[in-house]
Amino acid sequence: MPAMPSSPSSPAPGGRGRRPLDRPPITPAGIVDAALRLTETDGLDAWSTRQLAAALEVWPRAVYHHVGDRDAVADAVADRVVSMIPLPAQDLGWREWFSSLLLEGRPVLRRYRGVARRLVRIGPIIPSALTMMDRGILVLQQAGFGDGATAAYRYLTNSAFTLVMVEDDRAENLPEARVRLAGALAAHRDDPERPGLAAVGAAVTSRGTDDPEAIAALEDDFYAYTVERSLDGVAAVLGRADRGGLPG
Repeated sequence: MPAMPSSPSSPAPGGRGRRPLDRPPITPAGIVDAALRLTETDGLDAWSTRQLAAALEVWPRAVYHHVGDRDAVADAVADRVVSMIPLPAQDLGWREWFSSLLLEGRPVLRRYRGVARRLVRIGPIIPSALTMMDRGILVLQQAGFGDGATAAYRYLTNSAFTLVMVEDDRAENLPEARVRLAGALAAHRDDPERPGLAAVGAAVTSRGTDDPEAIAALEDDFYAYTVERSLDGVAAVLGRADRGGLPG
């Protein structure tokens, strides 16, 4: 006797049971919503299509049908996250525009670990990132960067987002690394033979070596410092004939 086909209410994989009939139908937006929640709790690279399907109480083929493979879902999540980053007003000066974008973008990207890594590794292939690039390059062109606007945009965003990527990796894989580093540096605060390390150790000690909030404040300060120095570097080429453009 041939096997009977499974019914629509058959249990979904992963032990989550069948999807209740009173639930709204599965949609692409709903799938991305669930993937966004998984990304917020576990990181973009931590969940699988099967885990996503289990969270939705559907079979994995439903995810493929509505959105695509895992890469397509990850792109959709990254697009949603980048769209949360406020785009500054176009009438701001170029330096204020990028300072606002990069400083306000960091907490959004840190909330969804792994998105910064995807932006740096794959590039701005998602719609929201392309919109950000278009507006940012226009701001630089209007400021007089000319052919150097594209290189300046890439330099500023990659410098900032790469640092966010490193912060994500440290938080995910080496959560105690920052505390250990602070303690190692603080140990040299009274080292007369290495005054450079002594200065660093004194600075770290003044902020606290084992207080998570103090360490987070140090990371905030260093990110802001990186953004400002990157802006200084780009500003330095504005008066050059090539405006900092890449060789042809």
